[in-house]
Amino acid sequence: MKTHSLGILRIAFVTAALFLNYISTHADTVYVWSDDGMVQKFTANGVGVLFTTNNLSGWNGPVGLALDNVGNLYAGVPGESHIWKFLPNGARSLIGSVDSISGLTFDATGNLFATSPNYRDISKLDYGPVGYYCCASTNYSQSHLSYPVNLAFDSAGNLYAVNNTNANPLAYLWPPSPYDNTIEEFASDFTHLGAFATGLNCPWGIAFDNSGNLYVANSGTNDDYLNDTIVKFTTNGVRSTFATATSGLSGPRGLAFDSTGNLYVANSLNGTIEKFTPNGSGSVFASGLNSPTSIAIFPGLKLWSATAITLDNPKTTPNGAFQFGFNENPGLVFTVLGTTNVALSLTNWATLGSVTEISPGLYRFTDPQATNSSQRFYRIVAP
Repeated sequence: MKTHSLGILRIAFVTAALFLNYISTHADTVYVWSDDGMVQKFTANGVGVLFTTNNLSGWNGPVGLALDNVGNLYAGVPGESHIWKFLPNGARSLIGSVDSISGLTFDATGNLFATSPNYRDISKLDYGPVGYYCCASTNYSQSHLSYPVNLAFDSAGNLYAVNNTNANPLAYLWPPSPYDNTIEEFASDFTHLGAFATGLNCPWGIAFDNSGNLYVANSGTNDDYLNDTIVKFTTNGVRSTFATATSGLSGPRGLAFDSTGNLYVANSLNGTIEKFTPNGSGSVFASGLNSPTSIAIFPGLKLWSATAITLDNPKTTPNGAFQFGFNENPGLVFTVLGTTNVALSLTNWATLGSVTEISPGLYRFTDPQATNSSQRFYRIVAP
């Protein structure tokens, strides 16, 4: 259970007091794409089922996986130059076409970004009547890129792109680049901010933890330097080794964090998903996969969601009902629980009703039964 506490708000009213927590009861769901063209879906305790048999083609690079803030899975498939959208129930639709698309990620406000390795660019994808496509001239960059395979945003909104020229099947046509095996940092408008990291060995997966540290999977096996490692960078770029082959790494590629700060690694060479606690202790989360490359976790740490919810004018109405509102992202579903005894376990709280979205992103709840109690305690639950 993931809890975003708003603190304890004890507001004096004639009929009600407020004790408000926003609780998300979503359990983490882990999605993994493998070279057999299928996506597996795992519960947080490692129980896996086949999610899609869409035969996603990764012949020209990794299938990039990304999740939106309501749990829809997006797959950028370079072999098809397509973007597929999968609902949580597995239903799929084709929603975009970008040539040689690879890595996908969302920024903090829900814009979708992608890498196109064959064109050496990263882009913010436009969305029109026929779906996502690339892109206005101001919405992409080819600056300081060689073969960008992945990307991620930090909490400040800066974009980090992973250059891995060793993943390029056409590398023999291109001369070596000073941006090979680097991570380049860009502002949200694609202004190049500099090389964040250099001297890596076939970097592939990239992910930020909740403290802003950056983790990079070195998938290279061509020499002894950083083979089969995860390196960690602090916010000021100081590097340390987080995990090695002795910790269970074997051709590490995709990286993703769950909601409690554990790091999941797709091991492409031994068919496993390794799970690391924040202190670096590793264990096998899943095995028997066919060269897993990409991984995404819902809810994870990178969803666009308010860091805190501010109440909008909590009050008693003239008829004695109690009303409050809050701002969040549009299109979400919330349920309000209530009790007169805050010591009760959550399972014993009564369901009072749904929260109404009165305008995009503005939610409101009115409890007409508040007059029945000298005080009432409320919690908001996102199922």
